[in-house]
Amino acid sequence: MPVLSFTQLHHRSLVDPEGTAVGRLEDLVVLALGARPQVTKFSLRRPDREEWILPWDVVADLPPDPGAPIRLRSRASDLTPVTLRPEEMRLAKNVLDKKVVDTARKKVVRVNDIELEEREGRLHVIGVEGGLRGLLRHLRSERLAERLAALVGAELPREVVPWEVLDTLETELTRAKRQAVYTKLAKLHPADIADIMEELNPSERAAILAALDEGTAAEAITEAEPEVQASVVQMMEPEKAADILEEMEPDEAADVLSDLPEAKAEELLESMAPEEAQEVEELLEHEEDTAGGLMTTEHVAFAPSLIVAEAIQRIRDEAKEAETIYYLYVTDLQGKLLGVLSLRELIQADPGQPLEQLMHPEVITLRAETGLREVAELLTKYNLLTLPVVGGEGEMLGIVTVDDVLNLILPMIWKKRAVKRFI
Repeated sequence: MPVLSFTQLHHRSLVDPEGTAVGRLEDLVVLALGARPQVTKFSLRRPDREEWILPWDVVADLPPDPGAPIRLRSRASDLTPVTLRPEEMRLAKNVLDKKVVDTARKKVVRVNDIELEEREGRLHVIGVEGGLRGLLRHLRSERLAERLAALVGAELPREVVPWEVLDTLETELTRAKRQAVYTKLAKLHPADIADIMEELNPSERAAILAALDEGTAAEAITEAEPEVQASVVQMMEPEKAADILEEMEPDEAADVLSDLPEAKAEELLESMAPEEAQEVEELLEHEEDTAGGLMTTEHVAFAPSLIVAEAIQRIRDEAKEAETIYYLYVTDLQGKLLGVLSLRELIQADPGQPLEQLMHPEVITLRAETGLREVAELLTKYNLLTLPVVGGEGEMLGIVTVDDVLNLILPMIWKKRAVKRFI
């Protein structure tokens, strides 16, 4: 079946059966739903510069020669403009030169051209084209570029994204279509969503996150770079942003808020649930590169009298609320840290044995003011995955996890290596 590009049709002359020029093709209108949207209408730019929307049924012939006019079935005097339906979308206005998400390759593509397939007199959108070739065609320079490339033995590759695997970001679609778009995105890994967001502007990022459920949005923000986190949260409605922050680990939420202007951070804290806001506020009191700034308050602590079977059941009940449960910390009624044991030790122990008989009373701890370098050295020296942070009376404040430390240290290392490479 013949495949056309939008560029081949854009601004083509249209003539009636008598050969009278009626104007130029300005845009194509498609029924937005479906894997291969059908062209239902087109936009005609008349000689007097007025724009008419006409049904596609009035088109009689699409000559393959880009220089040949498109023939209509009706005379110019019989043409009657129609209106757009809510579920219809204009390709030039809403898709061409816009950004789309290729959900198969998990990347953002700028649309330089649109591929169409002619079937039984109907046009269907089958994909979009990005890349250099599509751009050159859009600029009417494809043939010249092909000749130049041939002289040096090179080729101009095509970058075509099938319509069924892309999500449009800048369209005027119906609510149902929008929901379908974001449902696709929601199925991606949060890290992939974060990568996609980093290629978009702040308003586009906010549009994506606003449509995702709070849990998915929270994970995606957590995976994004700090500057992306700050920009997207500032663009969102305060209530939605607060809901997402509540879904994040307190330390992650504190990191995001610390990069915002003070007034904006205060506004979001006031919009959060009081309990979650208080946890985050306490963390914001600490410097970012200290144990206090790195720690999370969401950890599991057990009483020394608790038996193994009861502890295992509590872990099952509270696992979703804790950031990690590699180690079990034992505390008294005042929250003072008494000892620690590993999850493996717990599972292998007698179900009726109390934790005070299993725990190790000598615990390596951190103070809230302990610097990042020392935290990293202790984790490495003792081959630990978490370290508890305690206050002046030995009360447990939170835990620092190895992944949070790595998130800060690794970018520093990469930056140093990059600098050394160029000096």
